[in-house]
Amino acid sequence: MTGAQRAFINLAYNLYLIAHHADPKDVDQLTSSFVDKLKSERSDDFIGKLFETYAAAAFLKAGFKLAYENEKDGRSSHVEFVATYPKTGANFSVEVKARNRSSTEDGPIDEVKRLRVGNKLNKALSKHAQHKRIVMIEVNVPDMLTEPSFDDGWPKAALDQIRNIEKTPAPDGGEKPSAYVVVTNHSFHNNLNAIGSGTQVIAAGCRIPDFGPDVGFNRLKDAIESHERHKEMLALLDSMRAHYEIPSTFDGENPEFAFAPEGSPPRLRFGEVYLIPDPSGKEISARLYEAIVLENEKEVIGFYRSVDGMQNMTMRTPMTDLEIAAWKRHPETFFGEVRPLPSKAQNWLELALFFYETYKSTPREKLLEWMASSDDIEYLKTLSQADLAILYCERQAFGAARKDD
Repeated sequence: MTGAQRAFINLAYNLYLIAHHADPKDVDQLTSSFVDKLKSERSDDFIGKLFETYAAAAFLKAGFKLAYENEKDGRSSHVEFVATYPKTGANFSVEVKARNRSSTEDGPIDEVKRLRVGNKLNKALSKHAQHKRIVMIEVNVPDMLTEPSFDDGWPKAALDQIRNIEKTPAPDGGEKPSAYVVVTNHSFHNNLNAIGSGTQVIAAGCRIPDFGPDVGFNRLKDAIESHERHKEMLALLDSMRAHYEIPSTFDGENPEFAFAPEGSPPRLRFGEVYLIPDPSGKEISARLYEAIVLENEKEVIGFYRSVDGMQNMTMRTPMTDLEIAAWKRHPETFFGEVRPLPSKAQNWLELALFFYETYKSTPREKLLEWMASSDDIEYLKTLSQADLAILYCERQAFGAARKDD
């Protein structure tokens, strides 16, 4: 898909999401407010409203509910909308800014003038907001990044500008309000003929000290507590990563399965029962409970348990080209339920968080049994189950990291 195709289709899908999730009595007025600005002869109207559709769509895909501000109310400044996360009830005032200047307008090129993240952030922070702020800034540059990195390129420059802004006082000399800052670059809008240009995202906290790619943690407990404090933002960012592609089906089904030709082999699903040959060659009914995809061999190794629970078996099943394509598109849900794929931990903290997801509900007595040989076992006996689970996972991760070194 070219950049131009992606731009048109994304805008259409964004508008669909906005209308679909709006209160029915507000749909016509809300849709018109977007379309009128998108048709405006003023480029700043178009660019601003275009990237507001991306921001709204990102929140909607993450499960947020949106309430749009009345822009005609001139008694005070307004953010674009208020986003509510139903799982926690938390409300956020969302302001959207987009860069709309060419290099010739900017004059001598440097990243501050080119990206204008600091300038946009300052303006956003000056808006009246009733809730915790989220500022979405689109840098709108042609840079196509293939690997996420905060060490160079526009992501580093954007992060540096956020950090500089939070150090400076507000115009009245007071402290600036805190805000989550999400900086995006939909590079396909500036690479209309390119194939595969996509979107890059960085997120950091302005005066939120424990949120951002440059924030480190020395203890697992600190990281877990930080994740809990910022769970709504992490849900938004996870959704932006997972829901980048426009779905081909209304029910979310993998298109390779939804549009599979007649006569295609039955799909393998966890929990389903299949006829599997036992060691003697006799076919018996067995339930699929685990599987490994061998992509290069185009095979699935399925792990089955007989319905009577007496036998465990494995069987290799060939994969079609459509199944391979479906696996590559959505490997976590390929077998019919969400099962995150294991990934290689980059540091001790990622490993500790992986352990924590496994052991966070382990009974306190079992954790103490596993840690019985620890020199500080008497101290460990004074800890709650929650603290004990964190400490166990932290020590396991430290030990594994030392072995790797």
